[in-house]
Amino acid sequence: MTVASITDDRVFSEIERLCHTGLDSETLSPRVAERLGRAVPFDGYAVVTIDPLSGLATDFVFSEEMGSREDGRFFVENIYFEDDVLDYGWMARNRVQAMTLSEATGGRPERALRYREYNGPKGFGPGARAVLTVNGKPWGGLCLVRGKDVEDFSRREVDFLRRISPHLGAALQAATLRLESRCKPANTETVGILNLDHEGRMARYTATADRLLREIGAPGAERWNEDNLPIAVSAVVGALKRTLGPGQGSSEVPCLHVRGSSGRWLTLQASLTEPTDSGQAETVVVIAPAGPGEVALISTTAHGLSVREREVVELVLGGCSTRQISRSLYISESTVQGHLSHVFEKVGVKSRRELLKRLFLDNLSS
Repeated sequence: MTVASITDDRVFSEIERLCHTGLDSETLSPRVAERLGRAVPFDGYAVVTIDPLSGLATDFVFSEEMGSREDGRFFVENIYFEDDVLDYGWMARNRVQAMTLSEATGGRPERALRYREYNGPKGFGPGARAVLTVNGKPWGGLCLVRGKDVEDFSRREVDFLRRISPHLGAALQAATLRLESRCKPANTETVGILNLDHEGRMARYTATADRLLREIGAPGAERWNEDNLPIAVSAVVGALKRTLGPGQGSSEVPCLHVRGSSGRWLTLQASLTEPTDSGQAETVVVIAPAGPGEVALISTTAHGLSVREREVVELVLGGCSTRQISRSLYISESTVQGHLSHVFEKVGVKSRRELLKRLFLDNLSS
């Protein structure tokens, strides 16, 4: 056994343990990075958390060398939706757990927008990405970079990223589930609305929007403006611009889901108003606690249920009996019971009543 393989195994064990310590993403990321650097040296890193339903970024954690939260907002607004090289969604769909920028561009990293507009100007060269998935759903992404004069990431190092990526994905998923246990019903929240002008500047926002933004934004903001809005807002506005771009032709309203600090799920949607007297339309972002259907879908995804298990759960939530589920899905009643047993185990409940409460009622705001 080589010295490198011994180091890899030791670092892997340390990272695996960290992923089971119940840390949130902002605390977990630098601790993982500290250990990861011993097996896969790098000069900067970024960890992105992702809404597994929409695939949109909800937040970034940057190393000091890579930038700040303001840089993360710039990245989302100017690069995130335009750079299709090693897109995390593409990586998840094609089961590409990790890859170098060089391999993805055929040795021409300048083909990647993030290299031309972000990494390169900051003095970085070689890069590598890993998508952090659970059951094929992306919960986050990891980006590593090195200085321009440093050699590229090796095959062994990329293999190590593949090795740790499912554990990091599970850690991000678990962090989301832990927030669920802290969820407290809100008695006064309805829908928050904020308006951005045609140049992306804050025009106005409601008092409810202010309260909901504080659940997903950096603490301490006295008043919201275009420079301190949460990453999730920038992401959903960027998705709207992409939807309305040339050749897109989509009628869907961009939407993403993000956990608030209270533990409940919030839904963000972006759309355009009719043009004002000046001829310019405003962007409207609506923020609200997720509805019943969204909560159920998010919860089943978060708990890692298979497609068939989700189908069974949807029918259970609809009040169907075992026999009705059997007939609806064309499977035997014993198979239905088998699926339910697996669901109970994954969710941590013992009955249909508890399942309904855990997936459906506990996450709704009154």
